[in-house]
Amino acid sequence: MQKWLKKSTFTLWLFTVVFLAFLFPEPASNGGVLHSEITTKLGVWLIFFLRGLSLRTRELALGYKPMRLHAFVLFWNYLGFPLVAGALLIPFAVVLPAEFRLAFWLLAIMPTTIASAVTFTTLAQGNASNAIVSTVLSNVLSVFIVPAIAVAYLTFETSVSVPLLPLLSKIAALILVPLIAGQLLRGMFAVKAAIIGKQARWISSVIILFIVHAAFANSIRSGHLDALSLSTFTAVLGGVLLLLFLVNLLVWWTAGFIRLSHSQQIAAFYCASQKSLATGLPLAMAILATASEVVDPATTLIPLLLFHPIQLVLAGALTKRFSKLRF
Repeated sequence: MQKWLKKSTFTLWLFTVVFLAFLFPEPASNGGVLHSEITTKLGVWLIFFLRGLSLRTRELALGYKPMRLHAFVLFWNYLGFPLVAGALLIPFAVVLPAEFRLAFWLLAIMPTTIASAVTFTTLAQGNASNAIVSTVLSNVLSVFIVPAIAVAYLTFETSVSVPLLPLLSKIAALILVPLIAGQLLRGMFAVKAAIIGKQARWISSVIILFIVHAAFANSIRSGHLDALSLSTFTAVLGGVLLLLFLVNLLVWWTAGFIRLSHSQQIAAFYCASQKSLATGLPLAMAILATASEVVDPATTLIPLLLFHPIQLVLAGALTKRFSKLRF
């Protein structure tokens, strides 16, 4: 029980901050003591600064081959995953409101996890260097790919015109600038940066918890979540579970066609099938801020918040099985 609680600490805190938002929405909502609009942006900036500070670029040279592995991961991150999600949304469109359809699209185009994918690859005796390269590549490209796809979808689905270039410039200032600044400081002060970088994960986790809390606090105070019924939530949860099952099955199956070694296939599987909360949440908040009058951030975060802990449970369950397979 203690072991399970330790592994599930972040997930339990996620549910806790959402629950606290229902009880005490005022402090973290816009206009409250914590002024979530400003603090959220500062939090996103700090997350990516710490990401740049902790990124060990030398390790990238060890795992850049084979290139087909990284192409496979990028295909599933930004094409395969959305195709599966789009196919599922056809029957689910009857029971899912438009904002939840947008939420599933946002989930589908998010980059892969970094820490989780590399950790599970290592535990399953996969190629960790390959996993590091794929996860970093996916997350860096997400700064350009995700906003472009999201803006196109928002324009088509809601008829709200969102200028792409101003959005990209805002995201660059919010994400790319701190990422590069962190890398530059790491190069100049390698020892001190490594020490700070070790603390980056828990600091980023605390910031993410606040961002989730603030998003739900705003939605509760404005009344956006009042319309969320039990039947809708059940449909969303069912869609998340089905999407997770299908993607994991298809990713492992298709990875067998690109002639990878066993350790490389494990890396490809974990990097291609997972979705990042650490990068995805700040990206989603930055994009949704441009259409806040028609899109409720908390509603669109629900599938991602459900998908994240469930994917970790499944990934953990598969590590022992993968480590025993040999072919």
